[in-house]
Amino acid sequence: MMKKTILLGTALFLTASPLGTVISHADAAAAPSKHLNQASAKKAVFTNATVEREKDGTLKLHWQATADLGPAKVYWSSQPDSAWKELARTYAAFGGLHTADPNPGSRVYFKIKGGNGAEIRTAERLLPLQGATNFRDLGGYRTTDGKTVKYGKLFRSDELAGLTPSDISYLQKSGLKTIVDYRTDEEVQKKPDPTITGAAYVRNPVFSQSGSGTDIMTYMATGEFDKMGKPGDVLVAANRDMVDHPEAYVKLFDMMLDPASTALVQHCTAGKDRTGLGSALMLLALGVPKETVVQDFLLSNTYREVYNKAAVDAMVKQFNLTDDNAIEVIRALMDVRPEYINAAFDEMASKYGSIQGFLEKGLGLSAAEQAKLKKMYLE
Repeated sequence: MMKKTILLGTALFLTASPLGTVISHADAAAAPSKHLNQASAKKAVFTNATVEREKDGTLKLHWQATADLGPAKVYWSSQPDSAWKELARTYAAFGGLHTADPNPGSRVYFKIKGGNGAEIRTAERLLPLQGATNFRDLGGYRTTDGKTVKYGKLFRSDELAGLTPSDISYLQKSGLKTIVDYRTDEEVQKKPDPTITGAAYVRNPVFSQSGSGTDIMTYMATGEFDKMGKPGDVLVAANRDMVDHPEAYVKLFDMMLDPASTALVQHCTAGKDRTGLGSALMLLALGVPKETVVQDFLLSNTYREVYNKAAVDAMVKQFNLTDDNAIEVIRALMDVRPEYINAAFDEMASKYGSIQGFLEKGLGLSAAEQAKLKKMYLE
């Protein structure tokens, strides 16, 4: 098993108003009032809100609520939890707002407030960076006890070597304080992180070594795909091994528990495997349901879709691959799949009795420390 997991390092080298319209204050005041059930409206709450960036840079907000909340106000801020400025007045029943970016070049957070006082906050999950494809915010996820992970505190990403000056400026304005790099020495030497003034850089390798010049690249060049097992076997084994050797994640939680470390981004090369497990552990420790954690894990397929296809096509051409199984082995290395993260969960259950057992015994998180994390990162 260890041989297969060591291959991972080499594998990763490959690796409102009606929507569309903003209603002015005067238009909102003149809009016909709705006859709402007062009791149900008073108890109603927002259940979800998202922000998506269009190709032209405009932003589409969407929200859902348990009932019609009547008039609504939309606010924005460059900070996740303060300094709100009114952006628009609309109606909660419209379910969304299409707006120009109120602060181009900087992180923007939104707050939607219904007529009954109910509020929800949201932001883009994927940060609009030119030099990273998988840099995203872990905020907005609901916990089993009805709270929400704060935006702007915990991030996950792929490699940062390609960040442009405007990307770096964007991250500095976002208040980034800590960069946690899970990559091996070999990966770091090939593509070192840029210096981001104001953010501490922490080397925290998950694996002590990467594959040498042999291993995966050699197996592909020589057609020895049988040495990598069935499609997905390498990453199933890697996820088990990361649970068995969790030292990097113990260090991650030490940083999470330090208020001076947030906002924090953890990253590897593709931002999907080592970072995927780190993100899963963060969310699980905060009380986010396992099903939601798996959904977040699988989002890397969405954000890396174009890159993954190009990488697979390039390797098929480079190694002159014609065998369907061999191509599927390559594709499995580029993907994230439910069986990968579930292998980690199964290993936690096997070695520690449960995911909670792993948090307590494998990572050493006491009940008091877990309570502190929830106080720090939930609202």
